[in-house]
Amino acid sequence: MSLCSLVFGCSQLPPTQFALVGDGPYGAENLPKYERVIERINKTRDIDWVVHLGDMKSGIANCRDEDLQGLYELNQRFIVPFVLTPGDNDWFDCQREIAGAWDRLDRLDKLRQIFYTENPALPLVTQAGSGPFGDFVENVYWQDSGVVFAAVHLVGLSGQEGGIDLHNHIQDAAIEWLDQVFDVAMVNDAAGVFLATQADMYPFSGERSWLAAECPACVGVRKHYENFHQALLEHAREYKKPILLAVGDTHVFRVDKPLYDGDDLVEHFTRVEGFGADTMHWVRIVVRPETRQVFEIHQEIIPENID
Repeated sequence: MSLCSLVFGCSQLPPTQFALVGDGPYGAENLPKYERVIERINKTRDIDWVVHLGDMKSGIANCRDEDLQGLYELNQRFIVPFVLTPGDNDWFDCQREIAGAWDRLDRLDKLRQIFYTENPALPLVTQAGSGPFGDFVENVYWQDSGVVFAAVHLVGLSGQEGGIDLHNHIQDAAIEWLDQVFDVAMVNDAAGVFLATQADMYPFSGERSWLAAECPACVGVRKHYENFHQALLEHAREYKKPILLAVGDTHVFRVDKPLYDGDDLVEHFTRVEGFGADTMHWVRIVVRPETRQVFEIHQEIIPENID
C-alpha cells in the first residue's frame, strides 16, 4: 500500500507522459508546422520527454555539418529531454549525389558528435563502450514508472542503393541491444517495454488470411529485417507483458498489431507509427503501469497544421 493511500487528502501523482514526433520537419515548407509541434508540446502539461523517431530531414536534403547542427538547435527548443533514434535520411542516404555525396560513416560520426555528446536529463544507459558495438551511443534505455524505455537504431532501407553490409551491422547492434533491454525488463519484472526505432518492419498489416488472399507479397516482415523481427518475436514469446513498438519511416499514423507467431497474433504486442512529413502532428503516450495495457496512445492534432 502506498504512503499516499494512508494519508488523508494526499493527491495522486500524475502518470508519466511523453511525446512522439518523427519524420520531420523534412524541409523548409514544413518548418512552421514543426515549430508549432514544438510549441504545443512545450505548452502541454506533464510531458516528461520527447522521442523523435528519426528522419529529421528528407532523403535528398544536403547533409552538411551546418544543416545537421541546425536540426540539433531546432530540437533543443523542446523544454523537456529530447531523445533521437536516427533515421536513414539523417546519415545513410547522405551518400546520394543530390544530398552531397557524403561518406555514410562520416555522416553517422558527425550525427553522433552533434546529437549524442551531451545526454538529455534522463537516467540513460547506453550501448556505447567496449565490444563490437561500442560506438553505438544512440542505442539507449532508461527506466521510469516500472517500465523500460529504449531507443534502437534501425534505419529504413530498400536495398536499392547498396549498403546492405552496413545495414546488417546496424541490425546486429540493434539485436544485441534488444537482448539487453529485455534482460533488464525480465530481471526487474517491468510492467511493460517501450521501443522506438525509425524502420517500419511491417508496412502492410491486416488479418493474416485476408492479407494473404489480397496481396500475398504483403504478408510477413519487410525484406532485410528478418533477423530483428525474429529476435523481437523470441522476446515476445518469453516476455508476456505489454510491448509497444514506435516506428516512423512510412509516414502513416496507425495503431495496430502486426506481429504474428506463425499464424497466431501476438496480442500483447502493439505498434504505433507516428505522424510524418506533411502531416505534422504528434502522439502523446500515457504510461499507467497499474493497468493491464500500460500504454495509452493519443493522437494530438494541430488544427493550424492541416492543409
